[in-house]
Order: sequence, then structure tokens, then C-alpha cells
Amino acid sequence: MSTKVEKSEILKKVAPCSLMCHTCSAYCNGVICNSSKTLLKYLEGIKEFYEKHIPDAVESYSNFEGVLCMYSAGSCSGCRSAEHNGCSIEGCFLLTCTKSHGIDFCGECDEFPCKKTKDLFEEQVYKQWLKGNQQIREHGIESFWENNSGNPHYKSYKE
Repeated sequence: MSTKVEKSEILKKVAPCSLMCHTCSAYCNGVICNSSKTLLKYLEGIKEFYEKHIPDAVESYSNFEGVLCMYSAGSCSGCRSAEHNGCSIEGCFLLTCTKSHGIDFCGECDEFPCKKTKDLFEEQVYKQWLKGNQQIREHGIESFWENNSGNPHYKSYKE
């Protein structure tokens, strides 16, 4: 059973484009960053254990630990935050655009889907943007969150 999340919390975790900040590898309060920190905490001392008991595993673990350290250092505070470190989508104008239209998400706009976004996104992300904002438009952000908050951020690259 899911817990109801307030819209103000959803706005911190979902970008104006409908992409999930909270599942992005750069988001400092997201599941990837927090899970990496948790793993690092519980793996403390394991490298030394491997050095003593399973030396062949040390190199693989060191590589894994390096990846965890990278993900645990998430530096973005979300697309809506004044402190965010820039979107990974070069030239993203959607926060400014949605603010100027007085809306929270592209799907709430009378001009959705606008032609400006077609050139902003690569194909996988454009399809994800279109689908997400259609869901927001038809069912609202709370329903969108409930149905999509557990989805992997980068899944569209596998499809």
C-alpha cells in the first residue's frame, strides 16, 4: 500500500518535464544517492576483510566502492531548486517556461505538446517527456507520482 505524498514534496522530486529527479543519479536526496550512502555505511571494513580472506575480490570491490562513492556524492538538489547544478539536458528551458506560464508541469500547459521540446530532447527522453506529461494532464500529478515514482530513471535507454 502506498503512502500519500503531498504535492509540495512531489514538486521537489519531479522536474517540470515530468522526469523523476528522485531517481536521477545526480540528485542529492534521491534513492540512488541515499542507497549508495547506506551501502557504503554497511560495507565499512569489507575491503580489509577481503584483503585478509578473499584477496581476489579486492580489485572488484574497490571498483564497486568507487562507483558507490561517486553516486553517494550527488550534487544536484533538483530541477526546481535554485541550488541545482544544471540539468544534464543542455539548454533546458522548461523550468523558466513553466514558471512563465504559471504551471508546474509541461502537461498542464495549453500549448502542450509544444514544438520547442522536440529539439531539446533526444528521442528516448522526448518519448518519456511526452508520456509523462500526458499522464499528468489526464490524471494529475498525484496519480502520476503514485504510478511512476518507483520506475528507474534511465529505463527508457533499454527500450
